[in-house]
Amino acid sequence: MAWDSSRPVPWQRLIREWLIYVAIMVAIVFIAVQPSSRVGAFTGLLVSGPAYLAFGAVLAKFGYSRDRLRRAAPRARPEEPPTRPRPAPTKRTSGGTPRRR
Repeated sequence: MAWDSSRPVPWQRLIREWLIYVAIMVAIVFIAVQPSSRVGAFTGLLVSGPAYLAFGAVLAKFGYSRDRLRRAAPRARPEEPPTRPRPAPTKRTSGGTPRRR
């Protein structure tokens, strides 16, 4: 798809996703990273915010939308095809005459 400056950028969704990522990563950093290395890890997390938002905005302007968002959008339901009428009963289907035992 081509760049379209009129396409909206879902800023709230992008910011929410980044905040969830940061919350998870902060917990992992506190558990897995030594205290002397945490400053670098937190700096990397803060730098990732603007980078993620910029990348997401560029993708949105090019028309990218995740499958989940497309599925969540309400769509008009296609009309159901007309059902075929049931065929007439035959001897095999025992619809015409009672069975002998």
